[in-house]
Order: sequence, then C-alpha cells, then structure tokens
Amino acid sequence: MKGTAFLCGVSAGVVLGAVAGMAVCPRQKSMKTCVGQTMQNMGNAVDNAWEDFLRAIE
Repeated sequence: MKGTAFLCGVSAGVVLGAVAGMAVCPRQKSMKTCVGQTMQNMGNAVDNAWEDFLRAIE
C-alpha cells in the first residue's frame, strides 16, 4: 500500500511539472530560451540565498 501511494505521488508530481513547464513556455520554439532563462534565474536565486546564509552565520 505504501509503495502504491509513493508511485501515485511521484506520477502526480511528474504530470504537474510537465503542465507547469507547458504553462511557462507555451511555444515549442521558445522552449530552449525559456528553460535557459529559468535555469539562470534559479541559479541567481540560489547564489543570493547562499550569500545571505553565509552573512547570517558570521
């Protein structure tokens, strides 16, 4: 029973992720640029969070 719930949860996450990806990048041609911009924005956010964390522990 626990394995079935896990697989249902993973499947739901994959489906929701695909839907969210299509909502963010509706056109097929712009998929590469959209994904690249999203990855860059996430990288910047992680860098900023890491710097804030390091300042907080000083």
